[in-house]
Amino acid sequence: MRLEGAGRASFLTRACEGDEVLREEIESLLSAHEREGSFIDSPAYQAAGKLLATDQALSSGQIVTHYKILSALGRGGMGEVYLAEDKKLNRKVALKVLPLDLINDRTRLYRFQQEARAASGLNHPNIITIHEIGAEGHTHFIATEFIEGETLRRKLQRTRLEIGETLNVATQVAAALDAAHCSNIVHRDIKPENVMVREDGLVKVLDFGLAKLTQRKDATHVDMKTPTLIHTSPGMVMGTLTYMSPEQTRGLPVDARTDIFSLGVVLYEMLTGRLPFAGATTSDVIAAILTREPAPASSFNDGITFGLDSIVSKALAKKREERYQTAKELLLELQRLQKQIEFEAGVEHEFVVTRPILKSDQSGMPRAAPRVAIKSLAVLPFTNASGESEMEYLSDGLTENILFSVSRLPQIHVIARSAVFRHKGSGADALSIGRDLGVGAVVTGRVRQRGTQLLVSAELIDVESGWQLWGAQYKRTSRDLYEIEDEIASEISQTLRLKLAPEKQRLLSRRRPESSEAYHLYLKGRFHWGKRTEESLYRALKLFRQAIEADPTYALAYAGLAEGYVPLAYYSYLPPREAAPKAKAAAQSALEIDPELPEALGALGSMMAVYDWDITGAEALLRNAVELDPQYARGRQALAECLMIAGRSGEAVAEMEAALEIDPLALHLNAALVMHNYFARRPSVAIECGHKALELDPSFFPTRLYLGLAYEASGRLAEAVTELQQARALSNDSTFVTATLAGVLAAFGKDDEAGALLAELQEIGRKRYVPQTTVAAAHICRGAEKEALACLETACDERCIMLPYALTVDPRFDALRSEERFQRLARRFSTRGE
Repeated sequence: MRLEGAGRASFLTRACEGDEVLREEIESLLSAHEREGSFIDSPAYQAAGKLLATDQALSSGQIVTHYKILSALGRGGMGEVYLAEDKKLNRKVALKVLPLDLINDRTRLYRFQQEARAASGLNHPNIITIHEIGAEGHTHFIATEFIEGETLRRKLQRTRLEIGETLNVATQVAAALDAAHCSNIVHRDIKPENVMVREDGLVKVLDFGLAKLTQRKDATHVDMKTPTLIHTSPGMVMGTLTYMSPEQTRGLPVDARTDIFSLGVVLYEMLTGRLPFAGATTSDVIAAILTREPAPASSFNDGITFGLDSIVSKALAKKREERYQTAKELLLELQRLQKQIEFEAGVEHEFVVTRPILKSDQSGMPRAAPRVAIKSLAVLPFTNASGESEMEYLSDGLTENILFSVSRLPQIHVIARSAVFRHKGSGADALSIGRDLGVGAVVTGRVRQRGTQLLVSAELIDVESGWQLWGAQYKRTSRDLYEIEDEIASEISQTLRLKLAPEKQRLLSRRRPESSEAYHLYLKGRFHWGKRTEESLYRALKLFRQAIEADPTYALAYAGLAEGYVPLAYYSYLPPREAAPKAKAAAQSALEIDPELPEALGALGSMMAVYDWDITGAEALLRNAVELDPQYARGRQALAECLMIAGRSGEAVAEMEAALEIDPLALHLNAALVMHNYFARRPSVAIECGHKALELDPSFFPTRLYLGLAYEASGRLAEAVTELQQARALSNDSTFVTATLAGVLAAFGKDDEAGALLAELQEIGRKRYVPQTTVAAAHICRGAEKEALACLETACDERCIMLPYALTVDPRFDALRSEERFQRLARRFSTRGE
C-alpha cells in the first residue's frame, strides 16, 4: 500500500516514535527514490562504483568545506581523525570523519551525531572544544580543537607515572566529568585512550560518542531513570569492557556513578600499571567486575598512602550507593589529597610521613583543624592489605597492641577490643562506626607485609567534625613492628596532649621482645587462642612455644602459653593434672623474666584457685594483676572466680560486672556473668544476662550452657533441656556439656535418655577426659547419691576444675552437703589436702 501526503506523515510519526533522526533518514531515502526511481533500476556497477569512490580515506591537501586535510592522526571506533587547517580562521583543528561505508548504519551515524551534540554543549578547560559539526556530501565530520600532546594510554606505555602526576591527571578528569554531569551528560567510556595530556600537563577528555543525555531534573540527583539517545536492546552494553562499571556490564541503566567507577579503574591502572579487573576471556573480565574485589592498589605501589588507597577503593565499589555519589565529591577528595601530599613533601623523613591537620573546604583548599578535646577513643581493626588470610594475625595483632598502648593514656576512655572487632569486615566507614560506638575519635589503618618489608598507615579522625587530627605512614622491616606500635601510640598521645605516667611507660616497654620473629609468632598465637576451639587452642600453644624458642627471654610468650592451657583445662579438652601444671610452669617462667606481668599473674592465680585450692594466695596474685593493669578484664574474671569459690558471691558478681565495663562485648565475659549469677543463687538475673549475651552471639556454647543451668534452677526444665541440647551441638559434643545435659534430662523425668548419655560418657572416658564433677551432678538428679559421691571422690583425685564450685556454691550439690563423705571432701578442699 502506497501512502501519500498526510497519511504518510501520520504513518511515519507512529513508526518512528519520536525518533527524529530515523524519520529524517527515511524521508531522505523516500525522496531519493521518488527522484531517481528504484535503486535496482540502476546497473550494479554504477552503485558499486559510488561505494568504492566514497570509501577512500581523505588525502593530504583535500578540502572538506573550508578545512584542508594535512595528515592522518589516527582511527577510533567512531571514525577517522585528521589534522586539518581551518582556512577561515587560520588555525589547526582535529577533523573527525565518519567512514562512508558506515553512513548507512543508522546507529553508528546516530552515535556520531550524538557525540557532536553532547560535547558541543560543554564548555570546560578539561573537555575538548567542538568548533563545528558539518557535512559535505556524504562526508560527516566534527571539527575540534587540535591538542598537541599524547593520549594517556600512550603515556602509560612509555612510563610509570609518579603519585603527584597521577593525581593531577585524575583530578582534571574528575573536573571534566563534574562539568559534564552538571549538564546531564554521562560519558560512559572513560579510558586512557579518551584522555589527552598536553605537554604543559593540561588534560582533555575526548570522545563523547557513547554519551548519555539525561533529563534535567536535578543535576545532583544520581538515580534519575532517564532515556538514552540511543535505544539499545535489553542487556546491550556500551563502552570498553575492562573499564565498565558492574551496571554497564549487566546492561542496566547507568548514571553519573558509572563514570566514577571507570575513572577509578583508570586511577588504579595509573597507580599500579595493571587493571583491577582482568581475565583471559570476556567472561572472565565480566566475572571479575561483578564478583571480585581487586587487591588494594597499595599492594603494588609502596608510595600509595592510606588516603589514596581509600579513594580508589571507594570509587571502585561494586554497589553504586557505596561509591562517590557525584564527581564533585570525588574531585574534592582528590584535591584534598593533592594539597596534603604537597605539604608532606616538605616534612617527610626516613620512616614516617606525618600528615597535617587539614580538611578541605568546598573549594578544595585545605584549612587548619580546630583544637578538639577528645575524651573517648576507638582503635578500629586495621585492614590486612596483603590480601592473604594467613596474614590476618598481623593486622589483628597490631590493632590489639595499639589498643593496649593507647588504653594506658590518662583521662581518656578507650573502647574495648570486642566492641570494635565486631565491625571488622563490615564495610562501614570509620565515622559511622565511631558514631555507633559513641566515641570522640577513631584510629584507623592498614598493614601490609612484603617479604621482610612492613608498610603501615594509620590516622586519627575526629568523629564529630570528620577532621583528620593526625596521620602517618611507616615503612620498615617486620622486626620493627612493635616500634611502630609505640610510635603510633606516642603520636596519638601527643596529638591529644596526654602523657603516660612513668610506671605505664615501663609496662609498655616490658612487652617488647628482642626478636621480631618471636613477636610475630606471639601475635599468631593470640589470634588462634581467641577462637577458643580445641583445634585453634592447640595451634596457639604450638605458636607460643615457637615464640619462646625464637626468644627465650620473651615473658609475654610464656604468659600466652600459660593462658593457652587454662581454657583447655576449663573446657575439659585436657585432664586437669596435665593442663594445670603446664599452665603454672609457663606462668612461673614468665614471672621469672618479668615479675609484674599481669597476664602471667592472672594465669597463675586462676590455676592456684581451681587446681591448687589456694584461695588466699590466688586472690593476692589476682588483685596484684588487676592493680598493675586495671584494664586487664581477664584478670578481673579470674579474680571473680576466686571470690566465688571463697563464698563471697556479691564481690564476685561485682568484679565480673567491672570486667564487662572494660570489655562489654566479650563473649566469654558475658557467659561468665551468667555463670556467676547462677552460682550466686540469682537464676532470674542469670537468665536475663543469658538472653543479652545470646544477642551478641547465639552460637557461643558456654552462654547456652550456663543459661540452661539457670533455667533448671528456676524450674523451667523444658527450656533448660533446649538450651543444653543446643550447647552440646555447638560444642561438638563436649563431655562437659553432655554430662550437664544428662543431669537436666534426669531432672525433667527423661531418665532413659539421661542414662544413655551417661553410658556414652563412660565409654568415652576410656579414651579421653570426662569431668566427674559434672557426671556427679547428673547422678544427683537421678537420685543416685552413692554414685554421685563416688564420682566426686574421683574428681577430687583428678583435681577436676569444677570441683571447687561443687564443694562451695553450686546449687546442684545441696542435697549432698549433709553427707559425711561430701563434708570430708569439703575439708580436703579447705585444707588444700591431697
